[in-house]
This record gives sequence, structure tokens and C-alpha cells, in this order.
Amino acid sequence: MTREDFVKTLIKSKGYTLKAFAQEIEMPYTTLLSILNGSIGGAAMDNVMKICRALNLSLDDLATVGQEHIKTPASASIDEHLATLIHDLSDEKKTALIILLSKF
Repeated sequence: MTREDFVKTLIKSKGYTLKAFAQEIEMPYTTLLSILNGSIGGAAMDNVMKICRALNLSLDDLATVGQEHIKTPASASIDEHLATLIHDLSDEKKTALIILLSKF
């Protein structure tokens, strides 16, 4: 999942439409769309921080989205390893995972 998709999912999980969220954080809707349909990495830091603050998402957590590389230890079963990974997720990431899985 890309950082942009993660943020969109998180916004929707908080009950906002993208337009309503843009109004809530006092950002032009077109600016929010450009960020989420382009690249958060190329956006102005002030805008990224505004989005993150409103979502209670740290910049560190945002930076790691989509860059996690899962290595399953040989001694652990995949199910046990997956359960551990899910348990260790932040609340925001657990919410995003629930939303993602509910689509299937």
C-alpha cells in the first residue's frame, strides 16, 4: 500500500470524505487531491504535517508505510508471525488493515 493510499484509507476510516477532510484542516480540496493522487513525498512539509496532525499520524509512521519488508523466521509459522505483526501495528494501521480486508 502506498503512503497516499494509506492516508486516503485513514481519512475515510475517520468518517470523512476527502472534501470534508480538506475543509476540516483548512486546505484547498485541490491541494489535498494533488497530494493524495501524486506524491506525499513531493508535497510541502507544512501540508504533510497538517494532514498528519489531523489524523494523529506521526511523520515517522507515515514514512515507513509501504516500506516494511516482512521476513518470516524459519522457526515460526506464518500464522504466528502474521499475528505478531498485526498485534504490533499502531491503532491507525490496524484500522487501515481492517478497512482494506473488509473490501475482500
